[in-house]
Formats: sequence, C-alpha cells, structure tokens
Amino acid sequence: MEILDRFKDEVNCGELLRKLRINEPADEEEFKRIFERSKSIARPKAIYMEGYVESRNDDGVVINGVKFESATLSKNLEKSGRVFPYIATCGAELDSVKFPDDFLKEYWWDAIKAAYLNIARKNLMEYIKKRFLLDKTATMVPGGSEQGLWPIQQQKQLFSLFGDVEKLIGVRLTESCLMIPNKSVSGILFSTEIEYSGCKVCRRKNCPGRTAEFDQEMWEKLGIEAISNLRK
Repeated sequence: MEILDRFKDEVNCGELLRKLRINEPADEEEFKRIFERSKSIARPKAIYMEGYVESRNDDGVVINGVKFESATLSKNLEKSGRVFPYIATCGAELDSVKFPDDFLKEYWWDAIKAAYLNIARKNLMEYIKKRFLLDKTATMVPGGSEQGLWPIQQQKQLFSLFGDVEKLIGVRLTESCLMIPNKSVSGILFSTEIEYSGCKVCRRKNCPGRTAEFDQEMWEKLGIEAISNLRK
C-alpha cells in the first residue's frame, strides 16, 4: 500500500467564490479570511493498494482475501484480475475546525473541505493510472449508487484491507458506515472497456451529487434488473 499526502494542485479561492455565489464585499472578505486559514492547515491525503481478484461468483468477489458482496461489482470485474482499492480525504486537520454558532461559515468550510478532497481524489486517480499504465478505468463506491448495488455496509470490508485507516490517514467509520472526516471517499478503481459510472445505474431522482444521467443501456448490460429481482 502507499500513502499520498503531497499534491501539486491548489484550491482556487476565486473558483470557490463563484461556485458559492459570494459577491457581497463583506462576505467575500470574510470568506477569504477563512480560506487563508484552510491553506495554513490543509493536508489532504489518500491511500491505495494493488489488489487481485482471487475468486468471483455471481454474488461477489474475493480481493486480497476479503469477500465483497455485490453482484454488480462482480459483473464489473468480470475481466479485471487487478484492482486498486483506495480511500481519499480532505484530512482530519480541516475537519477539526468548527463554526458551531455560524451556519454560513460551516457551509463555506464544508465547500472548502470538498475542494481539498477533490484534489486528493483527482491526483490519486492520475497517479495510479500513470504508475500502472492504465488506459480506461472506472470506480465503484460502497453506497455510491442505487441502494443494493454495493451496500454502504461494505465499507467495513474495504477498510479492513488497509488495517488501521485512522492511524494511516485519519479516516474512521461510524457505526452506520459513514466516514469521518465527512469529505472522504472510498472505492475500488479498475480497468474496464465499459464507461461505468455509479450515477448511470442509479434511478434516484433529484440527487444533488449526480454527475451523469441514468443510462438504461448500461443498466441492462450489467443485468441489474435481474440482480434486483433475485434479491426480492
């Protein structure tokens, strides 16, 4: 496994101001002040490992000795012997800062944390693809698409691959399998010829995190309807 904690990219304050639609001079000045605070303490991190699919059946796969239960994951890894489990985070340093009496600043700070997470995730993906000479890749995230395709409870199995993740990069799981810091993401990166996206096989409407439209063809290609019916 390898930990990455030095990234070349920086969060752009101007882009965040535009994204958050901050245009009042007083608000802009205050945002810049807390943004400078974030720059002084931010240390986004990521961890990944090279994994191998040791066995596979219709219900899931075994990777590095750990069983993952997801028929969709199994289908996606049908032609992938090597995979890359990963966890990326904005960092516990940013997560330790709170504004309990100021909802607006909490909202701004959350957006700043998300920007640092995006840097960690983007650089991690680029690093893995370059180091291992990967072409087309896709990722699956526990709980990151329609309910049941890969349950969020599988975070426990994913974290178990790395051991003490909190000690390694400062990320821990709650009892409900949410990650702290909240601006963290975990999943499995794999080579693929299918341009898979969790959003493309998710029928949830009005999702604020949606990055792609539902794709009926991909849904059918992966046999998700049949998988769902078997579980009823």
